[in-house]
Amino acid sequence: MKKLLLLVIISLALFSCEGPMGPQGPQGVPGEGMYWKYYTYTVKSQDWELVTTEDGLNTYYMYVFQNADITDDLYLNGYVLGYLVQSPGTKDEVITPLPYTIHRGSTDAQSGQEMLWTETYTYDYMPGSVAFYVQYSDFAQQRPEDMVFRLVLNN
Repeated sequence: MKKLLLLVIISLALFSCEGPMGPQGPQGVPGEGMYWKYYTYTVKSQDWELVTTEDGLNTYYMYVFQNADITDDLYLNGYVLGYLVQSPGTKDEVITPLPYTIHRGSTDAQSGQEMLWTETYTYDYMPGSVAFYVQYSDFAQQRPEDMVFRLVLNN
C-alpha cells in the first residue's frame, strides 16, 4: 500500500501542468443591491436623554441618530447590526454585538454596603434612524459615560 501511495505521489509530481497563464476572462455580472456600509457613532455623556415614568421607575437612557441609508428596502430586506465599542482608540478596544448585558458591583464609599446592578445596552432602528439605549437594573438615574457604537448595514 505504501508503494502504491508513493507511486501516486511521484506520478502527480512528474505530470503536474505548468505553463503560461491564460488570457483574462470576461467581466462578470455586477452584483445588484448587495452592499455593506458601517457607521461609528459617539454619544457624549451629556447628550443621553433620560426616559422615565412619573413614579421614576422604568428609567433608561437613549440617543437617536438620523441615518438616510436605513431605507424602507433595507428595513424590509436587509440587516442592520449594532455593536458597542469598548475602550475605543486603545490597544484594548473590542467590538461587542448588541444587545450586551454586563453585571457590575462595587462598595458604597460611605456605608461600606455592597451594591450590585446590571447594565444593558441595546439598539433599535426604523427607516431613517437608529436609537441606542442604556438601562440599569436598579433604575438608577446615573447618566452613562461617553460611548461609541458601530452600526453595520447589509442589503
